[in-house]
Amino acid sequence: MNGYWITGLAAAVLGLALGAGGAYVWEDRALLAEQAAHAHDRELDAAAQTRAVEAARAEEQRRTAAQSEIAKDANAQRTAALADAFAARAAAGGLQQRVTQLIAAARTAGHSATAAGSPATGDALDLLADVLGRADDRAGELAAYADAARIAGEQCERDYDALTAANTVEAAPSPDRGARD
Repeated sequence: MNGYWITGLAAAVLGLALGAGGAYVWEDRALLAEQAAHAHDRELDAAAQTRAVEAARAEEQRRTAAQSEIAKDANAQRTAALADAFAARAAAGGLQQRVTQLIAAARTAGHSATAAGSPATGDALDLLADVLGRADDRAGELAAYADAARIAGEQCERDYDALTAANTVEAAPSPDRGARD
């Protein structure tokens, strides 16, 4: 009887040892599967982060290229406005010379018509020529200022449009918001 008891006890201990070993192996396999799943998730996260960084770089390059093109266009407009201003100044100088010639001719005609001459007529013509000359100079200054302000404003507007163009894409509603709306 004692022999069976020891054999039963040995079988029970052996059964417990085999069960514990099997549970350890099963738990180890489950742990390995969980680690593999986490590794796969980390790989997916890394790939998504890489795509996001690449998209951000592409957007930054698009914005930089757009702003460079806008600045180049604005510089071309400034150059054209300066050329127009120089042409207008040259034309104004020609007109001023013509006014001076007309004043000189009027004085000569006035002196030959009357022996005493009329200094008031000459003063009025000089005053008119001076007023017209100053008005033309001021108009040129205002035109240059207006051109510079218009070009800067248009450049600013185009820069803003270029920077906000990517943000106008309508985002899809999130799944949790779709259920509530």
